[in-house]
Amino acid sequence: MIAAIVGATGLVGKALLEMLLDSDRYHKVIVIGRSQPQLAAHHYGEEKLHFIQCQLDEIHEITLTDTIDHGFCCLGTTIQKAGSQQAFIDVDKVAVIAFAQLLKNQRHSKLVFQMISASNANAESSLFYSRVKGETEQALQQLALPHLQIFQPSLLLGHRDEHRPLEDIAQWLFGITAATFIGPLKKYQPIKATAVAQVMFDSASSATAAVSIFDNTQIHLLTQEVS
Repeated sequence: MIAAIVGATGLVGKALLEMLLDSDRYHKVIVIGRSQPQLAAHHYGEEKLHFIQCQLDEIHEITLTDTIDHGFCCLGTTIQKAGSQQAFIDVDKVAVIAFAQLLKNQRHSKLVFQMISASNANAESSLFYSRVKGETEQALQQLALPHLQIFQPSLLLGHRDEHRPLEDIAQWLFGITAATFIGPLKKYQPIKATAVAQVMFDSASSATAAVSIFDNTQIHLLTQEVS
């Protein structure tokens, strides 16, 4: 099979790319992005990686010569990093939809498309971030992809190359309050980016429903099943 991934330099994307390259499931892994991901020296699956360099607003212009079986969208930024609300929308909504449309245009009847959303995604929310995430989910569902899998993790834990002060503080707080996330609070429990990547990897090969939404609680439960 052939996989395509965008957002492979991010927290979840890096972990997921390693899994895709390490697995015998895929004989080719296409990475689309602005900068080529940095792999460990002499990586086992390095020869399977094919990099397509482009700006995110150019995704719709790409011509794929291979039919993609599984598409993984790990795009995600912050308003602070993007610089403006519109720039945030361009990454977290416009580019995500463009990638999905690119793969849908191949007309692969068994295509599995995955995207990382957020635990508070809600198209009707008064909060900008939550609303954009919710609108993106709605837009993808309207594309009627063969198999759409949406993942809604809470705060992602892991080391980022970029500095996100608020997330650093949140990760520290989680370290001393982890035991309090029980019952209804489970949906807000932060989760390791590597765990999200593992659940995404495993779920891609077992897609049956047209649309599957994995909320934060489900991701935690699936993580426990595979650990």
